Amino acid sequence: MHPIFYMKHNPFKYYIYLFISMFLWGGSFVLTKHLVIDFNPITINFTRCVIASTIFAVFCMIVYKKEFKIAKKDLKYFIGMAFFEPFIYFLFETYSLKYCDASMVSVIIATIPLFVALMAVFMFKEKLSKLNFFGIALSISGIVIMLWHNFMDAQFSFYIFLAFGAVFSTIGYNYFLRKIPTTYSPIVVITWQNILGAIAFLPLVFLVNDSETFVYQYYALADIQNLSFLLILSIFCSTIAFMLYIGAMRILGLARTNIFTNLIPVMTAMIAFYILKEEITSYKILGMVIVIAGIFLVQYKRKVST
Repeated sequence: MHPIFYMKHNPFKYYIYLFISMFLWGGSFVLTKHLVIDFNPITINFTRCVIASTIFAVFCMIVYKKEFKIAKKDLKYFIGMAFFEPFIYFLFETYSLKYCDASMVSVIIATIPLFVALMAVFMFKEKLSKLNFFGIALSISGIVIMLWHNFMDAQFSFYIFLAFGAVFSTIGYNYFLRKIPTTYSPIVVITWQNILGAIAFLPLVFLVNDSETFVYQYYALADIQNLSFLLILSIFCSTIAFMLYIGAMRILGLARTNIFTNLIPVMTAMIAFYILKEEITSYKILGMVIVIAGIFLVQYKRKVST
């Protein structure tokens, strides 16, 4: 790891890092929900990756120099990681945001630890207690409560299904991320993640956009709010938030850092209320509380039982 990342291990500082990450990721749903009004989801994700990779690739080449290069034996892990996230993950998440409330999508995304826990049981034969399974069932019931009034809408149900596709893509992402040696700095890993993601999105940009759409989106990009939202997504949400999260995880451990993901839907709901004027219904509030309680039960009990 580069000397710039050597710091005294003050736990409070890393908890602040996690809080900032959750705020940025929670806000990313709201910013993306706004951008899909004027931009194709593919264009948003491609532009997001290009901006992030360009800025931080220049930084890494100056600061890290030879350390920025990927060893041939590790290239397949970087490609696999980028395929699942940002490519697959962002495709599912952005298209679901186009037709669903940002707060609802964020709650579904927040169930990632539940499915990771189930994967650990069936693939790696880890044991879960009855309370662990109760937590999983509790969270699923919370999602049902949130979406109850929308289940009869076939189109809505399809885009909710896409949100769950984003959830499942993180299983592949975490598999390949764990294969990447920790000798690579977090900023190097995330920068290559965005570079490879931009390459993957490039062919789709020309498939889904015609000349008229390109012109419209070009003028939409001139809007200061659209431009600022894209810059925030690219620099802060796609890069800095990941750097802070990975740095905190390496110091605090996976169990402690994962608990903070429970804050994402809360952040999203609050930000969406002020920016998008999304209604906070009693069903949403009850569903969020139940989902977060279930996630906490699963993670807390798994941490204690190990």
